[in-house]
Amino acid sequence: MNQIFWIKLDNLKYSNFFNEITRLENQKIIFTPNPEILLVVKKDPEFKKMLGKANYLLPDWIWLYIAFQILEENNKFFRFLKLPYYFFNLFFMRKYLYERYWERICWSDLTRDLVNYSEKNNIKITILDLYNPTDSKKVKSQEIFSSKLKEKFPNLEFDYFIYEPSKKTEIIEQIKNSDSKILFSTLWNKRQEESIIEIIANCPNIKLWLWVWSSFDYYIWFQKRAPKLFRVLWLEWFYRLLTWPKKILRLRRLYNAIFVFIWEVLK
Repeated sequence: MNQIFWIKLDNLKYSNFFNEITRLENQKIIFTPNPEILLVVKKDPEFKKMLGKANYLLPDWIWLYIAFQILEENNKFFRFLKLPYYFFNLFFMRKYLYERYWERICWSDLTRDLVNYSEKNNIKITILDLYNPTDSKKVKSQEIFSSKLKEKFPNLEFDYFIYEPSKKTEIIEQIKNSDSKILFSTLWNKRQEESIIEIIANCPNIKLWLWVWSSFDYYIWFQKRAPKLFRVLWLEWFYRLLTWPKKILRLRRLYNAIFVFIWEVLK
């Protein structure tokens, strides 16, 4: 288990992890904190407490490999000097990093595999989507979400809810009375954790809970995932930068996730 900002992140092999969570015997919560979330947690004790309720905290961004290498060096002066070496390892010594720290578990791939597994094994799932009526493009995607997902996974049983705060009690009651066993939350920072923790206390039928950001957007063609070459080279973030319609917002997020995060770890 590795640790950043007093948050302990699990060191797992994907195949073992996937086999364990798909047993669906006991309730399990999975959160996947990235550098942005870890920066927020550093200043937010309440958020840190929420993450502490998870059974698994899966590191999901390549810059975390830089952080783990930095934290192994106790001398702060040498941390700065060895930065080029850390970046070299990131892109050319991936197998070494996998063995030393953890095998990267990407939330998009995990979502895909769980949905495929659910369809194959007749396991019903629930999806909570972000309520954001001011985003017209998102609203349009939500109108076609169920039909598009059904096209992609014709035998999948699922419930789809737009998590509107005023309808929260009604939604929780519907989930509780369903046959669903896996819940995916696509809400944003902190709201994802809050919704999952609240629902788990009321819905014993749900055995696996995880937040997956925008993973489902790839299946309904709301977003296009980076080509395989970008994913193999760990440059999916760069592809999103090139194609993201609000590039200034994306630049700010990348700046925080890379430069601000690495600086805080260096300190």
